[in-house]
Amino acid sequence: HPSFLSSMMMRSPRLLNSMPPVRPLARSMSAASGPLTPVTSVHFRNTPNPHPLGVKKEWMNPTINHVWSAAEIDLGLKTQPRHKPQLLSEKVISGSIHCAYWAFNKLTGYDAADPTPQSIITRLLFLESIAGVPGMVAAQHRHFASLRTMSRDYGWIHSLLEEAENERMHLLTFIDAFEVTATQRAVVYGLQFGWAGFFIPLYVLSPRSAHRAVGYVEEMAVYTYSNIIELMGTPGTKLHTAWADKEVPPIALNYWRMGPTATFLDMMKQIALDETNHRDVNHTFAEMAWTDPNPHVAKHAEDAAAAVAWWREKSDAAVVEGKDLDYHLATKR
Repeated sequence: HPSFLSSMMMRSPRLLNSMPPVRPLARSMSAASGPLTPVTSVHFRNTPNPHPLGVKKEWMNPTINHVWSAAEIDLGLKTQPRHKPQLLSEKVISGSIHCAYWAFNKLTGYDAADPTPQSIITRLLFLESIAGVPGMVAAQHRHFASLRTMSRDYGWIHSLLEEAENERMHLLTFIDAFEVTATQRAVVYGLQFGWAGFFIPLYVLSPRSAHRAVGYVEEMAVYTYSNIIELMGTPGTKLHTAWADKEVPPIALNYWRMGPTATFLDMMKQIALDETNHRDVNHTFAEMAWTDPNPHVAKHAEDAAAAVAWWREKSDAAVVEGKDLDYHLATKR
């Protein structure tokens, strides 16, 4: 503290004489990283100064996710199973979700037969912003329970975290592909509080009901993406006209490890199959006891092996972290 140092120096001149000379941080670092602006109380993000650790804002985090084959995509889009509610709680949850879906369509003027691109953008932003909540909430709840009870989780946490990251990557893909309005950001901000305020207590009280609710939401998501894919492939529709030649965002090319000739439609198919996976996983978890082992652990190991092999192929020997790559997989020097 400045006042404490001043009083100590006044009482002990030896202390002042024994202290090494202090140089400004910017001056001492200039030799290594180039000229810097004078040291001030302004955060480095608001100055031309580089990050102290050399990390840039746009960096590619090596992710471990499943990349869907053409055969898996055809099968996943061809069959869309739906869970029929049996219990009273399932009927209440399913009915509530369908009512919310109907109300959202009315409020946004959504025309499923030939929707406008802007209405679909709004729909995707809202859908993915709430879809990323359940996986993280469930993983955190089970993580705390594992610590609190000093017991195994049996592999659930990994699948739940993968789901949360996957849904967040969907959202990051869309905000990279489209312009997001201030109104959309404001609605998403409020929507997260409402959805999280409902889902967190639900998961604490009944994890099975919570997973069933997510399964129903994912059924709606699969239906939405399937409709988008069909319309994008139909000449004359608004989506086909607007997005037929749309480029795939670099973040999506790397996340789904797609080739340079991949189309926006190919990307939407990958996202649709992600949603079918979340639908099936959550409906499976809704049928399982808390201590049952996760049956999906094996596929995570396979996906990890494939992802590591891809990153090693794309990255040179000097690249050890995602911070050394940008979205185009170009090495930062």
